[in-house]
Amino acid sequence: MRHIFSVIETNTPTAKQPAAHTATAPDTAIESVQMLWADALRCEFARARETLLCKLSETVQELAINFPNDPKVLLWNGIVLTGYAKCLGGLAGIHFLTQAKLSLERAMTLAPQDGAAYLYLGLLYDSAPEAPYGFGDESMAKMLLEQGLALTLNSTEQLRHA
Repeated sequence: MRHIFSVIETNTPTAKQPAAHTATAPDTAIESVQMLWADALRCEFARARETLLCKLSETVQELAINFPNDPKVLLWNGIVLTGYAKCLGGLAGIHFLTQAKLSLERAMTLAPQDGAAYLYLGLLYDSAPEAPYGFGDESMAKMLLEQGLALTLNSTEQLRHA
């Protein structure tokens, strides 16, 4: 497990040089985040899962700082922060839900034709608490989910005809 984190750390610009704001994260960093996310989801012990998600959330937040214009990084930042917030539960997770929302919204802005950010943001709006504690909104969730589904189906259809 530590080896995967060191792979991420050695592939981030802070270990080598400052990142340009237009650079994208190395594919190995995204792949490592995806593998660690899957490991955390498979973890049967709540405390161990929380520890894995805590460390992974720190990693993706660092990647988001170093690559603020990479929609894949921002998408995974939103996904991981949402999972960590749900793991924490209650009011402790509200801060992370808000950060996830901002990250997913930025990913949508940078890659408006990628349905994944719309889908995850729609799920987030559906599961987040409503005001005054959160930003949950069923009508917004429905709109985002429909939009994300349409974009995903359109991109799949385009791939079939290509």
